[in-house]
Amino acid sequence: MRAGTRRSVRRVRAILLIGALCAARPTAAAADALHGSWRLNAARSHYGTGAEQRTDERLECKAASGGIDCVMRSVRTDGRSFTATFRAAYDGKPHRVTGLPDVDAVALRAPSESIVDATFTLRGRPVFGYRAVRSSDDRALTIISVAPETRRVLTSVVVYDRQ
Repeated sequence: MRAGTRRSVRRVRAILLIGALCAARPTAAAADALHGSWRLNAARSHYGTGAEQRTDERLECKAASGGIDCVMRSVRTDGRSFTATFRAAYDGKPHRVTGLPDVDAVALRAPSESIVDATFTLRGRPVFGYRAVRSSDDRALTIISVAPETRRVLTSVVVYDRQ
């Protein structure tokens, strides 16, 4: 093969590789397990010891500069309702939470496009944690309770359906 032909072949390969990488790169929304509008599926959810059951809950999360904005509207079985909000980056650092009883911050990490780990704290002390897993068909979000310090799986599993 002549030198000019080899350079052309390399150039074409490089262009194809760059094109494939760009096409395979997910958008910010697709790369975020929490992104979207979610509604509690009470029939598929199970609350373990210490967790408060909900009769209705909606979670709305959208991409924000460097992270995600989330609003959760919840109604508990005793009739109490609240709206909690946070804007957080996936940097493992605490970010402010408002409206959630006994919680003032959340730290998020995203080990993959379909998983988010969250640790909620009050005055710097871990209160609870969860692992959120988005289904492969993008239609469900499953929240699994974990011990905030050890990440050991606990007994609550809360399922949301995409709206």
